[in-house]
Amino acid sequence: MLFVLFLFFTLDSIFAQEKITIHGKVVTEEGKPVELVNIIAEGRSSGTTTNNEGNFELTTQSQFPLSLQISHIEYVPRQIIISLEDIQEIPLVITLKKRIREVSEVKISVQAQDDQTTTTISPNLAVRLPSPAGYAIEGLVRSQMGVASANELSTQYRVRGGNFDENLVYLNGFEVHRPQLIRSGQQEGLSIVNPDLVESVYFSSGGFGVGYGDKMSSVLDVRYKQPDSLATGANINLLGAGVYTQGSTTDRKFSWLAGARHKTNRYLLGTLDTKGDYNPEFTDAQIFFTYQFSPHLSAEALGYYALNRYHFIPSDRETTFGTINEVKRLKIYFAGQEKDNFKTGMGAVKLKFHPGQDAQYELQTSHYGALEQEAFDIAGAYWLQEIEGMNGNETATNIGIGEYLQHARNDLLATVTTISVKGKHNVNSYNSISWGVDWQNEQFDDRINEWELIDSAGYSIPRNPDMELSYSLNAELRQKTNHLKLFVSHQTTLTPSWGKIRMNYGTRLIWSDKESKLHLTPRFQATVLPFSTPNTRFRLSGGWYFQPPFYKEYRPPQSGEINTLEAQKSRQILAGLDHYFYVLERPFKFSTEIYYKHLYDLVPYKIDNVRIQYTGKNEAKGFATGLDFKLHGEFVPGTESWATLSLLRTEEDILTDSWDKPGEPGYIPRPSDQRFNFSMFFQDYLPNNPTFKVHLSLYYGSGLPFGPPRSPRYTATFRMPPYRRIDIGFSKDLMPWVTRTFRSNILKEAWLGLEFFNLFDINNTVSYYWVSDVNNLQYAVPNYLTGRRLNVSLNIGF
Repeated sequence: MLFVLFLFFTLDSIFAQEKITIHGKVVTEEGKPVELVNIIAEGRSSGTTTNNEGNFELTTQSQFPLSLQISHIEYVPRQIIISLEDIQEIPLVITLKKRIREVSEVKISVQAQDDQTTTTISPNLAVRLPSPAGYAIEGLVRSQMGVASANELSTQYRVRGGNFDENLVYLNGFEVHRPQLIRSGQQEGLSIVNPDLVESVYFSSGGFGVGYGDKMSSVLDVRYKQPDSLATGANINLLGAGVYTQGSTTDRKFSWLAGARHKTNRYLLGTLDTKGDYNPEFTDAQIFFTYQFSPHLSAEALGYYALNRYHFIPSDRETTFGTINEVKRLKIYFAGQEKDNFKTGMGAVKLKFHPGQDAQYELQTSHYGALEQEAFDIAGAYWLQEIEGMNGNETATNIGIGEYLQHARNDLLATVTTISVKGKHNVNSYNSISWGVDWQNEQFDDRINEWELIDSAGYSIPRNPDMELSYSLNAELRQKTNHLKLFVSHQTTLTPSWGKIRMNYGTRLIWSDKESKLHLTPRFQATVLPFSTPNTRFRLSGGWYFQPPFYKEYRPPQSGEINTLEAQKSRQILAGLDHYFYVLERPFKFSTEIYYKHLYDLVPYKIDNVRIQYTGKNEAKGFATGLDFKLHGEFVPGTESWATLSLLRTEEDILTDSWDKPGEPGYIPRPSDQRFNFSMFFQDYLPNNPTFKVHLSLYYGSGLPFGPPRSPRYTATFRMPPYRRIDIGFSKDLMPWVTRTFRSNILKEAWLGLEFFNLFDINNTVSYYWVSDVNNLQYAVPNYLTGRRLNVSLNIGF
């Protein structure tokens, strides 16, 4: 395959005719040389860039007339036609005009404009990011400041000590939800956000304002396009395929956007230690309509449906682990299978009313539904061996032999209905007031029937004359909750003699019929722009962040009863700065933030792969503190790259835990306590062929805490190995070849991608598989993530 791609990329040179070299120079209108100008021969793969003196040398086919494309990020692009006579003038002199950027009508969402903690993410980079999870906006989010993730099969992420459930996700202003019963990244499927449909992405890793909802960690605010022209595109790769279409009527009153995707992880899961017949199938479809009734009234409608099917018939597993001096091997032979189905969907409608420039109102409603079913009966016979000697002279000693049987028949029916009214009033050019009222109804019908039997060396564990299950839970639960939420905020700009201060402050009121109490959560944001340092801005934000429990917090881990819960609470303070500067005339931005979170009324939890299991009680307090850095800019001219570094410490005190002796364990690391995290997204291209680009993503995260299953929370103080991963992708713009070959304007975009996942084939641990011997001594066997894989993709647009 690589050989075929090589031949395809070098097609021009293989069938090339006689070639000629063109010498030239690129200058400004003042006659100054311009460095790093891209010069491409249209319809051919040849290209080059200018050096620091503005000179270039281009070798191409000797077919005239020849069209040259000249481009630079700071100058107006040009297209020139040269003949054989023109190149007799040595050198060929090309003059560029300075680019004057004119911005037409800009549409900015109310929340993104008012909230001063959000950063903008370029959504078009999602399809360039090499990621085993597929093309997803979350792949870009996980490399942002304060964000961490240690599972490439999942789009879930942690932010500054919080877990996956503490992140808000909005799609066109509607809060979206994810399935509740998913246990691993293999089952997760597609991200709810379709990157082909996205127009803008805003992300806040903390300190967000009252306009957003009630979670303790972060906000991802995604807006879909409102197209004004007809376009269609498609993508196909070894992991799946996707297609989208968009358009509008001639009067631009009505526009539509639709996309469908299909994905399978079967190719990736073949690298896991557990072998068998994997058959995961993930499909979704989304539509988005807009209609302009009048200049003052418009409507939006959003709908999506997703079907995730996971069918797995395991056969065997072999895992070698331990240290150089103490090597162990686990062998398991399986019988049985697993069949899971996750059906989710949402319909939402929004009316926008703008009676004038000083006021705007929104009425919106949404309904989310999910039917989740998991069923498995898997039996395993295992041998845990100690290995001595290597290089073909090894001997294996059995230190643990046993069998187990796992059973589950779980069904969850969930619905979430929301109605809200929002408004904004511009008092004057420096002051505005925003407000909103939300009502939300949540209903869950849950049937749980799962158990596990462990039999080691002929004895059931725990050892007892009668056969006992090591774990069982059989319950039928129903949960219905109503929430009423209100917010009001004031945005103002102060202009003292030394600078400018932008402020946003307000409060939220939260009421739930499960608590029957009213929570008041004030928040504030301030941005200072001193005139003395025009390239630096300073930020301060914080407040109270209460998170009412969703169903997963209520769901009991080992009992069939639902406890009464209060909202988890956090008081936060965050300070940061952004500094803008140029290096070699390239724009850069350096950002840093320091924060502290005081956490109380926490519901402790454990994480197994992506499954979060809560204790179901407000029985802990804790804290999270850290320091984040980010460098963003054009490391290579004309391309966007960034690197982030995060330092974190988060711990909690389980107030109901105690040792056998008097006293308490005190503060222990939270499951998300990843002390050190580094990530980078880097882009580059070949200087002599800008149509050939490279995209690299790098992640390093220190080990996360873990502990034995179904054990006291304070025992989870061991550490996993660090998470280390490099994915690299190459892309080739096919449009020069397509234009020359087919001479048609129908195709607007075409590029071929080649990706290497887990380039260095590192075994990353996502969780542990626990086995026991007859003495109930437990061994933690690592569950490794995916190995090295090659992916090929083709993207086209009409």
